[in-house]
Amino acid sequence: MKYKINSKSLLVLFLMGVISFSFMACSDSNSSGGQPEITGVKILSSDTLNYSYDEYYTKAGPGTMIAIEGKNLGGALKVFINNQELTFNTTMNTDHSIIVSIPTEEKGFKLSAFEDVPDEIRVETRGGVATYEFKVTAPGPQLQRIQAEYPRVTGDEIILHGLNLVDIEDAYFSDVTVEELAESESKEIGGNHVAISNIETVLMDHHLASNNSYVTTSILKFAMPEVPYQSGVIVLECAAGTTYIAYYKVPGQPTITSISSDMPQIGEDLIIKGTEFVQVESVKYGDVTLTEDEFEVNEEQTQITVPFAKKPSAGSEAKLTVTTPGGTVSVDRFYDYSTILTTFNKDDAGNFIDATNNGWGPDAQFIDGGDADGVYAYWNIPSEGTQWWGTMVYFRKDWNGNSFPLSDNIPDTATADEVYFAINVYNDGSDYNNGAFTGYVRYMFQPIGDKENQYDNGFAWADYDNQIPSFARPVLADINNEAPVGRWYRHVLPLSSFDCYWGKTYAEIKATGLNQFRIQSLNQGTPSGKINVKFDNARVIYIPSK
Repeated sequence: MKYKINSKSLLVLFLMGVISFSFMACSDSNSSGGQPEITGVKILSSDTLNYSYDEYYTKAGPGTMIAIEGKNLGGALKVFINNQELTFNTTMNTDHSIIVSIPTEEKGFKLSAFEDVPDEIRVETRGGVATYEFKVTAPGPQLQRIQAEYPRVTGDEIILHGLNLVDIEDAYFSDVTVEELAESESKEIGGNHVAISNIETVLMDHHLASNNSYVTTSILKFAMPEVPYQSGVIVLECAAGTTYIAYYKVPGQPTITSISSDMPQIGEDLIIKGTEFVQVESVKYGDVTLTEDEFEVNEEQTQITVPFAKKPSAGSEAKLTVTTPGGTVSVDRFYDYSTILTTFNKDDAGNFIDATNNGWGPDAQFIDGGDADGVYAYWNIPSEGTQWWGTMVYFRKDWNGNSFPLSDNIPDTATADEVYFAINVYNDGSDYNNGAFTGYVRYMFQPIGDKENQYDNGFAWADYDNQIPSFARPVLADINNEAPVGRWYRHVLPLSSFDCYWGKTYAEIKATGLNQFRIQSLNQGTPSGKINVKFDNARVIYIPSK
């Protein structure tokens, strides 16, 4: 029966056996003069191998403790692995075993994958020299992506990117799927195999990574053999383990996992993340269609970057669609004009178009950016000290107490945790989130005929005497709780932050209504700070929980 036990317990058991044997054979255990012989290697402790004490091994990773077993090993003078001398405890050396630990690369040990050293153990005794074929493996391999044009036909160049793609023992295609392999308990990869030959190494960058361990950035290439099936996996069996990656002759169906903003600002980069962004033909939103020279796809084919330069027309379909040879994928509620509370734009008479400014001071500046986005609100405060009533953006629908129209393009069943107040933000080096400035943003939402509901960005005092504040999330955070500086991004705040909406569905939120909203700079502490922030396109949107 195979088993794996705690390495410390195994070592204790092994040493007890060694000591017991030493007492029985003390007359000659450390003084053998016969020709030494290595009959096998057992693993005593390993972080890289799922080992069993019942088995002998011919390979292991650096850092592994091993027992070299054989005959006439007593009184060993030197032990070498990969032609590099190792230290060992001579008091634990018997006629039948030597215990050593394989050093790590970080301690200078050389591997045959990268250096001209032999894959062998060598033991020198007074009776002679014994050798044993044994490989110290590189870290485990990882296939990360395939680079090749579609459709893929026999003879095409296939390029593989990954980590530690060295010491390759076998390479092939199989018609099993990644999903089937994930569910299988077998170490063998079944299916119909097609061998890959003449693999060429394009890059083998072996270096010390930031985590202080060695890694090899690898690029391989080969000519595609004749593969009779349309999809499956590419498999590399390396000395350190097996790695595989999904393979298709034609592109797979693309997916979108996230977009950086539902309503990007002109000049902002729209980031679309997903999978199978292979030979992207177009990105379409509303009545705008972008061709491949108007966006960029990363090498991993998992991200599309769109320099956002053109808004869709009001009334066009609120949807973003990516098209590839493998199919299309769409995101609803993209640039949905029905979500807007105010864009801060004005008519020819200078009046705000879609909302009413309360006009309270100190009021934000309203600047015409001179581009398709029009007017934005602006806080420009060179140094803000202690104050409880700061610069604001304060709007109501009208003076008749009506609610802002809230979009019908959000599910009625959406929760207040999934419905967000969103506004585009450009933070130009403000002192928010610097660890010293005690300033924050106060939000106020007022439903129809009800009292003000406030949220102070989760502000609290971690240490009032030393003026050290704490925040539930960064000031002006995005959906990932990050607050970028020096570019436009989407700041969001769930409506569940306000008592009047907490615990409600979107249908109930619409019935409650929204008559006024205010965002305002406050600073309860004594440290002063610079505030330089632009705001645009205030809206109420839906972001489904994951």
